[in-house]
Amino acid sequence: MNDLLKKPRKVYVSRTIEFNAAHRLFNPLLTENENCKIYGKCANKHGHGHNYLLEITLAGIVEQKTGFLFDLKELKAILEEEIVNRFDHRHLNHDVPELQDCVPTTEVLAVLIWDILEERLTSITNREISLHEVKLYETGKNAVRYLGE
Repeated sequence: MNDLLKKPRKVYVSRTIEFNAAHRLFNPLLTENENCKIYGKCANKHGHGHNYLLEITLAGIVEQKTGFLFDLKELKAILEEEIVNRFDHRHLNHDVPELQDCVPTTEVLAVLIWDILEERLTSITNREISLHEVKLYETGKNAVRYLGE
């Protein structure tokens, strides 16, 4: 076998997906005026939508037998099941139970996605593979990175 994999090598593998969702930034503990002052047009009574772009990065040691860190076909299926099916074309305030008691900002959504994927990945792998980063773009100019800290 090639000497490249005789020494354990840590690599980072990323997969990107898209989903569309609406939300309203509104804290019910604040007045309408306070919400408008804090969130501006994002406090619109009927909400607003985003075309989210999500990048997931895994970290770990390349498996000698396959040369993979993680099978990207399997990662694609996990992201479809856990993220797209849960969030795509949903109103985050109303359709996602985990977000109903909070202000569903992109920061909060990134942390929730981390928790969902970390639990799923921990349950299916017996190798040392970890979720390294969740990067969620709300727009082409705004993104949130979460490293599980």
